[in-house]
Amino acid sequence: MNYQKMKNNYLATEVLSATPNKLISMLYAGAIKAIKMAQMAAENDDPAKVHVNLVKAQDIIMELRYAVNEEVAPELGQQLIALYEFMYQTLVDANVNKTTAQLTDVINLLTELANTWQQLGE
Repeated sequence: MNYQKMKNNYLATEVLSATPNKLISMLYAGAIKAIKMAQMAAENDDPAKVHVNLVKAQDIIMELRYAVNEEVAPELGQQLIALYEFMYQTLVDANVNKTTAQLTDVINLLTELANTWQQLGE
């Protein structure tokens, strides 16, 4: 069995056995990683990898956005949705305009949300 297949099997097992709280944490980590990979690709002048990683981050942020349960706390839910939509649009703009200046802002927002989420889950 090759390394990539073993890695994929491990990830699939981790996702399938994760609690909902852990899944959200994994989504945050995945989005942050994808954006950092996009930044590195931009530094290496590889626009194709920038695009792939920004689209991955956009997809993850949309998953986070649709995971918001507005019924629990409607006002907070709407604020969180607006924040996800802001981050999503920032990533789209960065991808279309081929700029990475605002990516650190999105990473910082995601990191803050991830830390808050982790504290709530404890």
